[in-house]
Amino acid sequence: MSLEIACDPTFETLLQAHVAALTGSLLDGAARGPDGAGFVWSRAIPDPTLNFAYGIRTPAQFSWAGAASLGRGRPPAFLARDEAEHDRLRALFTPAATFPASWMVARPPPVPTRAADPAALTLSPRVDAAFEEVFAQSFDDGAVRKHLRRTYLPALRRAKPSPGLALWHMILKDAAGPAACATLALRDGAAGLYNVSTRIDRQNRGLGAALVHAALREARARGAAFVFLQCPAGGPVEALYARAGFRTLYRPSLLCTSLTE
Repeated sequence: MSLEIACDPTFETLLQAHVAALTGSLLDGAARGPDGAGFVWSRAIPDPTLNFAYGIRTPAQFSWAGAASLGRGRPPAFLARDEAEHDRLRALFTPAATFPASWMVARPPPVPTRAADPAALTLSPRVDAAFEEVFAQSFDDGAVRKHLRRTYLPALRRAKPSPGLALWHMILKDAAGPAACATLALRDGAAGLYNVSTRIDRQNRGLGAALVHAALREARARGAAFVFLQCPAGGPVEALYARAGFRTLYRPSLLCTSLTE
């Protein structure tokens, strides 16, 4: 695919690229339901961000999605692509929690604000000890760190990319050692950016921004026409990506039936 493309990817294109990028690592499968509905799930990770139904617009689809979720031991959660779909879902049930997201896209390379030192950047097709060290130490909350070590890291270690999908786990080091990490998932001219984290004791030093810029350059070098990501809507994380050259194309919401995992 050419790096010069005229139009932005559709919501459906990004959703399918996201599912393809994570299937075999954080996601274990995707099921198709009636009239274009779908459900994705993770066996090891209970978070609703990895166990949700989409394309749900009718009571029949809603019933199918509920059965698909509960059959895998997950409280039903529903992705609403826009306000109209959000309103249709709220007519079917009252959410216990709603989480708005920002789906962002950048066309590499952006105008860099800071270039990463190539000597400090390493890429590996497998999760290594340095990646695990950074990823598990990126939150102050001990319960969150325990959750990452118990669920996400084992899933990332077991990752088996599907044909046509390339995974590159990135580490950016500073003088004290591994400081920031991220994962690029490349397929069919698109690259998903995941697992962007900075060690808690190295945050607020520009390392996260440097790694995002490095990821964009690596994506271009590997033929990506665009790079996409998902993050919470609003706040400092979305602002960081916006400064790096990402634009918000869609603002879906995740509507959950339960506050617990």
